[in-house]
Amino acid sequence: MAEIQRKQIAAYEQRGPFWGRLTQFGAAVAAVAAIVVTTLVCDTVASFYPGTGVVKSSPAERPAEATVRDCRRVGPVSGDGFGYWWHCEVTIRTHDGREVDTVVKHSIVTPDDRGKPVEFREACYEKDNADCRYGRPAWRVWALALEMLRMVRNAMLLLLLCGVWYALQRTVLGVPRYYARLRRREAKKPVSRAEERLRGADGGGEPARG
Repeated sequence: MAEIQRKQIAAYEQRGPFWGRLTQFGAAVAAVAAIVVTTLVCDTVASFYPGTGVVKSSPAERPAEATVRDCRRVGPVSGDGFGYWWHCEVTIRTHDGREVDTVVKHSIVTPDDRGKPVEFREACYEKDNADCRYGRPAWRVWALALEMLRMVRNAMLLLLLCGVWYALQRTVLGVPRYYARLRRREAKKPVSRAEERLRGADGGGEPARG
């Protein structure tokens, strides 16, 4: 670790303070760009799934029927990801006779579906038919795969956000000052008895006695 720090400090000093900080800022910008691209790619993959998103048996999906009204196209970059997608206003008739007006995204329905009933599913996450989601019949393995994709995406975003914070600190402080501050923090940390014994053994001295 110390060798890596020495090499990074040497590379920074070789570039000079201005270009060294600019390089670190460029790394922060690249990490932000990676966050945006990762999010859009995952949103694009998720947009191909037409179902309600239910993974487990609860809440239960119930049959419904949709009638497509007005549609608008979004893209080439949007909350649905890359490409062009349809957002359509629909009237949904549920299994118990209710009529729900809502908007479905991700091209779950398109203008081609106008004038004919579309088989749908309803999944309500709260009592009294609150927080309901709508979609076409879909294999639940798709929903499970998307849930796993979201977990991987969130882990990647967390790592990239840490990378942005890391690069911005090095941009503001400079690499030598950043590592100097890091060493001061490490020196202030309390040392456990096991570490004291280990240091005593490495230094040839008598280990600390508890």
